[in-house]
Amino acid sequence: MRNTLLAAALIGVAGLPFSGPAQAEALDSVKMTWFGITNWYYEFGDVGVLVDGAVSFFTKEPAVSDPALVERVYKALDKGAGVDKIFIGHEHGDHSIDAVAWSEVTGAPIYTSKVACDAAVAKGLPEDMCHPVYGGETIDVSETTKVHVVRWSHSFRCDASSEGGTKGIETFGFLFTTETTEGKIAWFISDSGAGGPELVTNRIVDGVDYGAPLGNLVKAVRDAGVDGFPLWQGGPESRVVNQARVLLPVFNVKTFMPQHFGARGGYNILDGLHYAYDPDEMPKMQKVLKDYGASSLFPINYFDAYDYSAAGVTPIENAEVKAAMGLPAQGPGPIEQGPNPRSGQLECTQD
Repeated sequence: MRNTLLAAALIGVAGLPFSGPAQAEALDSVKMTWFGITNWYYEFGDVGVLVDGAVSFFTKEPAVSDPALVERVYKALDKGAGVDKIFIGHEHGDHSIDAVAWSEVTGAPIYTSKVACDAAVAKGLPEDMCHPVYGGETIDVSETTKVHVVRWSHSFRCDASSEGGTKGIETFGFLFTTETTEGKIAWFISDSGAGGPELVTNRIVDGVDYGAPLGNLVKAVRDAGVDGFPLWQGGPESRVVNQARVLLPVFNVKTFMPQHFGARGGYNILDGLHYAYDPDEMPKMQKVLKDYGASSLFPINYFDAYDYSAAGVTPIENAEVKAAMGLPAQGPGPIEQGPNPRSGQLECTQD
């Protein structure tokens, strides 16, 4: 099976460059802040990048964007870097619900699927503020940082079929590279836990062959001029272990940062993470990590922050930001945590 996956990973798609803001000097490290689901804020000195940013999800019924909440989160996060670009993995409420509000608050353009762009424009976003991506693009964030867009695959439940890899909404992952004072660092973020035939099946839409997800990722890594990515921010809504069996050995992953948890059964960014992430709920994943000498590093609460450099990724304090959001400086809270509402659904017997 592994040989099949590696052979399929030779497929790729062409990319187009986009220009971005300048930044003259390499940095020592990148600051990363996780604030629920697949929401990340990356700070490259005085340049900021947002991924997804769905803070209004489940705060109201039915779920609607709350621009005031978006502005509060932005004011808490921003210590001078701002937001220069917004990347959204796919058009689903738990990823894209606040796309328009974030763009309006920050003035930043959005890069996402055409479906998600169309939805944002329909909600009032100026058309020139959303750039559809198709996979293979290289987008300049600064002089030292680039984003390679990877056409990926959406998650499938244990009882669902990907129909040979062609079913599911258009989904993207993003390979980041940035030059630091100690050399180039890279990481891959994907908001999907998909794993199965869809990873090695070419996606053909309206007669256009967009390649297979693993092949697309191999091409992105090659185009980025790196051997792989030591840091992987992915899953674990479902079935991410199937990705891990290939990504860890092929792309030299050393640290797995699970994300896309906390999005079910009570997500409210003002309450804090409503259940603890438990690695023991993913025993197959733990075995794969051990087999390949990798480790996992997971958040305890919203707005946990990390420093990523050539030396690796380490947690850092983020008390000022957390205080602005009404969260404790350390640990969970303010609400009491309960059980994981997705317990027993993160891995399947067939994985």
